[in-house]
Amino acid sequence: MSAIAANCDVPVSVKCRIGVDDRDSYEELCTFVDKVVSKSPTRHFIIHARKALLSGLSPAENRKVPPLKYEYYYALLRDFPEVHFTLNGGLTTIEQVSASIRQGAHQVMVGRAAYNNPWNMLGHVDSEIYGMPTRCSSRRQILQSYQVYGDSIIGQYGISRPNVRQLVKPLLHLFHSEPGNSLWKRKADSTLRHCKTLAQFLEETLDAIPDSVLDAPVLMEPSGEQDYFAHVDSLLPPRYAKLANGSYESPVLVTASS
Repeated sequence: MSAIAANCDVPVSVKCRIGVDDRDSYEELCTFVDKVVSKSPTRHFIIHARKALLSGLSPAENRKVPPLKYEYYYALLRDFPEVHFTLNGGLTTIEQVSASIRQGAHQVMVGRAAYNNPWNMLGHVDSEIYGMPTRCSSRRQILQSYQVYGDSIIGQYGISRPNVRQLVKPLLHLFHSEPGNSLWKRKADSTLRHCKTLAQFLEETLDAIPDSVLDAPVLMEPSGEQDYFAHVDSLLPPRYAKLANGSYESPVLVTASS
């Protein structure tokens, strides 16, 4: 991490699990964080709140089988106040994200849930997380704006970089669980074999989706997950022994260039 920081002009960060195989105690996680922080300018960790099992589990199983231990993440906030921690792993709704932030999370990283169900996950981010009005009120408006943007950058970085297929990929789950979704995906697959622009792609596929879905506003349905992290404080492990009576001096941080 020190070598990376010395050769770039932006802050460096570490993304890690909370443990590996039987090396999964909170003490071992803290020892790792403490060593990286004390020997490098790293001040940001993205913590996937599961351990990794390197023997016997596939990558897909490693994303589901090891239990989530959010209490380890919140204990790191307590024991390393000079360090910035982003929570990752297992968060599938915007209500869970909001609950984690209310509980004190610095930031939250959402990966597959945002890709697999972007409308319900990302449609509420502006208002729920940032307190800002949602700029696009329907999926039709989003697609219209995205079509203008996408067609303007086709081939910008060389032949087929990006191409239509690459630009369409983030859209494929936009109608998750909605009427017409299966037909939309079938038409998308066949249309991508010959279309040259996003405008052409949307013109040939969107008739699979009812207008009632395309023009529906972003709605927030109560999920009962407002208190998703309410009991995490009662699960916190004991304080990291090395830092129990104090902390370390923070070395100079690497700063991003303007």
